[in-house]
Amino acid sequence: MKIKVSGRRFELTDAVKKRATTEIEKLDKFFDNIISANLVLSQANYRIDGELSMNVSRSKLVAKATTGDPLATIEMVTDKMAQQLKKHKGKMKDRQQRKVAERKSDVDVENSEEEGEY
Repeated sequence: MKIKVSGRRFELTDAVKKRATTEIEKLDKFFDNIISANLVLSQANYRIDGELSMNVSRSKLVAKATTGDPLATIEMVTDKMAQQLKKHKGKMKDRQQRKVAERKSDVDVENSEEEGEY
């Protein structure tokens, strides 16, 4: 997974970058097919806005959060992304189960038609 952390209107310290990278790497346990992650922290007056966008298999997920502390913003945005990844994984699993069920029902219909001909 490619991880990019950047800051707008303020300088990111190495500690903040390292913390963001470790938090984003932890999201790998919720969904395996994460291609890339991009975290942008921007400062406006006394608040820190965070936007985490992830490219996952065939989709792009985005989470946003705003607090007064960069570390708290990172934590909030990764928590929101974890929820989205769980939901996305559930949808993928449901789609695959439906496909398997459809294939199985198609095979059952074909077998019952063949039995009726004899």
